[in-house]
Amino acid sequence: MAFQSLGVGTNANDGSGDTLKAGGAKINDNFSEIYTKFGDASSLSSGISATATVVTLTAPTINGVVGGTQTSATITTLATTTVNGTTLNAGTCAVAAGSITDSSGSISFGDENLSTTGTFSSGNLTCGSITSTGSSIIFEGATADAFETTVTVVDPTADRTITIPNETGTMLTTGATNAVTGNMMKSSSTLLIVDSSGSTLKTIIGAGSAS
Repeated sequence: MAFQSLGVGTNANDGSGDTLKAGGAKINDNFSEIYTKFGDASSLSSGISATATVVTLTAPTINGVVGGTQTSATITTLATTTVNGTTLNAGTCAVAAGSITDSSGSISFGDENLSTTGTFSSGNLTCGSITSTGSSIIFEGATADAFETTVTVVDPTADRTITIPNETGTMLTTGATNAVTGNMMKSSSTLLIVDSSGSTLKTIIGAGSAS
């Protein structure tokens, strides 16, 4: 309802203004709208207070769409908030269903611990030390199929260290065949190949010399 002003007439008691009944009806309508907008139609809400520059809402429930742009705000306590829109924007950061993105290209969680009971997926991963509470690391490879390579450890009974040397090469396993080359032997090394009785079948000396 639009505001209804009282018709007071042109001159005092000239009969051109609202009658007492009509004026009283306008006053009632105006106050009725105020009490309906800011209360329960019979009492004003006790949760609203205001000064010249600050409006305070005590434990409010806000329904509907909040329009305009909020330039600044301080929220001291926020227990539970439900955002029914599709995207929540905070500066350059956007939180949508199933994703957190930032137009700056990076998101920092600071010095915080992140945990999940699900699967963590990423592209390139750069990190410091990795501590795994499991016993295996599984590599899918370039092709996502039914075949993977699993690196596993036996449950350690003491601290163990496996050092990968500062060189380019291929790691050997007990399943390798025809993999040991001459340049893998030290120049002062001697390798004896013996039979079941201990008799030497072949001797490899130095960088691949054989006898």
